[in-house]
Amino acid sequence: MNSQYYEIKNKYIQLTHRQGGVVYEPVRQEERAGTGIVLMHSDGDYYGFIPAPELAKRGFTVLASNVGESRGPFEDKLEDVGRALEYMQSYEGIQRTVLLGHSGGATLMSAYQAVAENGVSIFQDEHRIVKMRDMKKLPKADAVMLLDSNWGNGVMTLVSLEPGITAQTSSRSLKPGFDLFDPKNGFHPEGSRYSDEFVANYHKAQEERNNALIAYALERLEKIEAGAGDFDDDEPFIIAGGSQIAPNNKLFPQDIRYLSHTQEKYDLIHADAAVTNEVICSLRSPHFDKNMVTMNKFATDITTIRTYLTCSCVRTKGFGYDSTHMSGIDWDSSFSCTPGNIRHVRVPLLIMGMTGSYEFLAAEEIYKQAPGKDKTIAFVEGASHNFTPQEDAKGYPFGDTVKNCFDYIAVWLDKLGA
Repeated sequence: MNSQYYEIKNKYIQLTHRQGGVVYEPVRQEERAGTGIVLMHSDGDYYGFIPAPELAKRGFTVLASNVGESRGPFEDKLEDVGRALEYMQSYEGIQRTVLLGHSGGATLMSAYQAVAENGVSIFQDEHRIVKMRDMKKLPKADAVMLLDSNWGNGVMTLVSLEPGITAQTSSRSLKPGFDLFDPKNGFHPEGSRYSDEFVANYHKAQEERNNALIAYALERLEKIEAGAGDFDDDEPFIIAGGSQIAPNNKLFPQDIRYLSHTQEKYDLIHADAAVTNEVICSLRSPHFDKNMVTMNKFATDITTIRTYLTCSCVRTKGFGYDSTHMSGIDWDSSFSCTPGNIRHVRVPLLIMGMTGSYEFLAAEEIYKQAPGKDKTIAFVEGASHNFTPQEDAKGYPFGDTVKNCFDYIAVWLDKLGA
């Protein structure tokens, strides 16, 4: 693997009054590769995030940028990516560009490249919950990297919905029988074991609530567009127990038998940087010991009707999951699902999962849905969602997971310019 590292520098740039970025690059011009990377998340900024300095140390130029409005419509965020990519494509010495999506950023980058390659019409068919609005032609990247992607922001909202909620704006009155942290339901701080019946009922109730949320949001959107909404352009939308952030209720991080291993064999990067090919197993431990559903800070999604419909929902029929995959998800019902978006992407693709993270298994679903022939998948043993070693994972310590991950990426990137 690549073991050459360079001294780096960074500088802040301003793209618009709401969008900026930090460019990371080697200090010496002769040490720079001709590859420029755009790193962004769908809901915030990645100015100082690990991939930017790590890839710059290996010779690449990285623009870590932000979306102008995290609660804005998805289309606005795609235009933010296009602006950052145009900047990188015009940067001195850059010969090829790569999009880097991490976590929910993979939703953004996969949708962006799908539109850039095919046009916005691919997301305007009648099957979509809402059609993507028209926008100017977006520049294409030459490759895409998706690192520890989730299943898409729409799916992460679904799997985080508290099924016991009886009012969308309050968590004070909860239906009994759905508390993940009740020992009567199978909770244990060292590892929960929920019954098949409890899991089936939980998934069914989540699906029913998800369907109700979509129906309500579509009803409000129709009124807004008819001039009968509470405001001319959009409306606030509060979803109690609907936040997709990590501390919120999720069943599979508590009962680690679920979504615990891949179906097929893939490359696994070990602590000593050796690579084996095997079925990839999660090493995660149960994460939480308290129900956060009553907390506004952690468990409530404060969004808008348009943002929810374009960024945070997906249709399902018979939703559920077992040890290896999710089922019943209509990946093509929205553009906030990475596996559905990736069906339209044909440039070289690198997908990586971190086995200390509860989202690692999305990598396999994305890989299977990707139509291109030039696609690579690998996993990093014991790495957390943010690439550092997961200290509470089974088998800790795992060596320098950051080095192992980005050395592997550097080799893949080098091949793009070969």
